[in-house]
Amino acid sequence: MVSVSMITYNHEQFIAEAIEGVVMQKTNFPFELVIGEDLSTDNTRAICVEYQKKYPDIIRLRLNNPNQGMMLNWINNIESGQGKYIALCDGDDYWTDPFKLQKQVDFMEANPDFAMCSHKVHTLMCGVMDENIEMERDVLTTEDIIKKDWGLLTASIFFRKDAHKVPEWYYTVKNGDYALQLIVSLSGKIKFLPEYMAVYRQHLGGMSSTLKPLNQTAWMVYLLHEFDKYTSKGFHKAIVERIKRMYKIQIYYAKGYSLRKAAAVLTMYQKLVFVNPFMIKSRRK
Repeated sequence: MVSVSMITYNHEQFIAEAIEGVVMQKTNFPFELVIGEDLSTDNTRAICVEYQKKYPDIIRLRLNNPNQGMMLNWINNIESGQGKYIALCDGDDYWTDPFKLQKQVDFMEANPDFAMCSHKVHTLMCGVMDENIEMERDVLTTEDIIKKDWGLLTASIFFRKDAHKVPEWYYTVKNGDYALQLIVSLSGKIKFLPEYMAVYRQHLGGMSSTLKPLNQTAWMVYLLHEFDKYTSKGFHKAIVERIKRMYKIQIYYAKGYSLRKAAAVLTMYQKLVFVNPFMIKSRRK
């Protein structure tokens, strides 16, 4: 019924907790955990192999060799899932509710017009647990995902596998989880459950901590540009407004971290939004 997709690379400190959160799930249906281990340089692969031996009926390993890189591993791992539904949990996050999968399956089975289901997630940063941003309503659309200055947190995402399309540009982005949300949302509504059922871990090795304001902006604008083309400009106005807000936020962060050159470059592109809102995408590295 469900394939849990977990990609991992150099997560030896976290991967056991991530796996435990999945194998503890209590359901009235079969599920599998597909782990895409991307040739880690630490002990992550050995830990995954040991867990597969312990739970051979649940865990299926994809032991990449050579290393595929994040996006190829992400897409291939999801596509290899055999379930009707896909649930996501990266190797540095973890689930806290043993009935998470059951709750999400129950909702999706009863509501075929929904393509995705999410829920509240705690954020763990520097040992401090923060609460999720409050959602104004519990049913979301593609436009809502664009209008928000954040995406649904990966450890909460649960969707119909047949809604997961794989256009060529999907392989070329950095923010794979956000691209997935946009793509899947085109197939139906999104339900947001009010319960905390997972933890998103922010740490120095995570994707969000490795991209600085200028690079973050360039990559996100590139993604939005590709999605704008993919949808034949069906959400163009909302996308441009999102980009304008993004400049304000990233300029604020650049100045806060004394990245004066980045702030100046961002300010220049901000002024050129009315000429071409996607111009900065050429600055991605």
